[in-house]
Amino acid sequence: MDIVKNIVKVNFFRDSLQLMQLSEEVKKMDGVLDAAIVMGTATNKEILEKLNLLTDEGKKATSNDLILAIRTRDESLLPKIISTVEDMLMKPLTSLQPSLDRAYYTIESALEALPDTNLAVISIPGQYVKEVALKILERGIHIHLFSDHVPIEDEVELKKYASERGLLVLGPGAGTSIINGKAIAFANKVRRGPIGIVAAAGTGLQEVSVILDRVGLGVSQGLGVGGNDVKESVGGIMTLDCIKYLEEDEETKSIMVISKPPDESVLKKIIRFIEEETRKPYVLCFLGVKKYTPPKRLAKRIHSFRTLHSAVLDMIKLTDPERFKDSKAKISLKLSELKKLCNMLSKNLKPNQRYLRALYTGGTLMYESLLIYREIIGKDVYSNAPLDPRYKLEDSYKSYMHSVIDLGEEEFTAGRAHPMIDPTIRKIRLIEEAKDPEVAVITMDFVLGYGAHPDPVGAMQEAIIEAKRLAEKDSRNIIIMGHVCGTEADPQNSSIQEEKLKSLGVTIFPTNALMAFASALVAKRCKISDEKLKKAYKVFLDV
Repeated sequence: MDIVKNIVKVNFFRDSLQLMQLSEEVKKMDGVLDAAIVMGTATNKEILEKLNLLTDEGKKATSNDLILAIRTRDESLLPKIISTVEDMLMKPLTSLQPSLDRAYYTIESALEALPDTNLAVISIPGQYVKEVALKILERGIHIHLFSDHVPIEDEVELKKYASERGLLVLGPGAGTSIINGKAIAFANKVRRGPIGIVAAAGTGLQEVSVILDRVGLGVSQGLGVGGNDVKESVGGIMTLDCIKYLEEDEETKSIMVISKPPDESVLKKIIRFIEEETRKPYVLCFLGVKKYTPPKRLAKRIHSFRTLHSAVLDMIKLTDPERFKDSKAKISLKLSELKKLCNMLSKNLKPNQRYLRALYTGGTLMYESLLIYREIIGKDVYSNAPLDPRYKLEDSYKSYMHSVIDLGEEEFTAGRAHPMIDPTIRKIRLIEEAKDPEVAVITMDFVLGYGAHPDPVGAMQEAIIEAKRLAEKDSRNIIIMGHVCGTEADPQNSSIQEEKLKSLGVTIFPTNALMAFASALVAKRCKISDEKLKKAYKVFLDV
């Protein structure tokens, strides 16, 4: 009989990424059947319970405590295993990440060893960011601020301070940047080229840069400014500075600006700045319920779209018209082809299989899909981060009717690594969705690049197989769709990931918008008026 043991280390903190790496090492030990080392947050305890790794001892842990959960068949091995793990917990980060040449414990020692540093990446709890960031800005160093939960007044102070000195503060909550060809945080290895990107949306920047790479175009710079930057409370400080930087950059020939709809005052600032201070062509992608239409006097130089897919198509047309036709064929399907595919996919579904479930690791991709579902399915699509608060899930862990889940939201990541790194929550959720006899289609994004899981599809493989087995056992067919946001040059290799999905019976799509559109058609059995369908296709998948 398996033995499950929890050891609680009171007031003992370790970073979630470090704990995930340590958990994987413990699973390799002789006699260990399963293991998880996590902070004692409510989310983590719920997951441990679903994995049958939680004991009464672990239930008592607080969010400030660390839980060491181990399952073994041989109780006599536990003392040695626990002793080894406790020793590993006390070792420096470099012992878990041999690729690190050295770990520095103060800003001063790091800068002394690396005097030519001109960019610093900060990832620490938000309440400590201001003190650390100011020290770095005082040295004339740009900052990519990965940290979130930074007080808004601190963000404004840091950005004003930086802007006055010609420095950039990218973030807070900046998941992605691509600077001089280098991937920062969650970013992909994309080719260099003439297109500059300013993004208040991390996976939005990833999706756009990856699609451009897929058709042979490249990025000069990709600058993530953080989602708050386009809100009135911050005032677009870094969005405007980044636009100015790209406007002055000789390698940048055209510019994309990506975000959820900016607050009205910030939108007016952005448009006024582009009109008065710039000369290059711009493609704006403000993912929102309503399309922003630039003033007629700017219509030739500024184009605006509601999805990443359409925005990229327009940028291709703008940058390299001769490439447009072939590029469109690579990333799009004609409406007639799309309907044919979706009719084929849905023909073996039972009448009561009418709901879709989308399990996203990328927040911007999730938001884009909600816009598409709203037009094709209707407003009653539920989410933990909905377009309309009336359709917020009562419980983020339980789907209802059509449900679209952002697994990167705080309720899933408190004390845990982001789902792009740790797929545990999505594996559990996929199995639960597959058990629902009313589910017709499940969609998932697989985000590649530096910082992401080394094998996102491989990590989900057993769960995908189990989901399909559960449906077959119940004499059902369940459709699983996937979109790989990545390139051939990424460490995970997009082609390898896509082939793995195909071998698992997953239908793959070159863009997230195309996947969302197709999944909506399957859920509706393509029973949508031609007029409505053509209109939606034109808005979301065409230019």
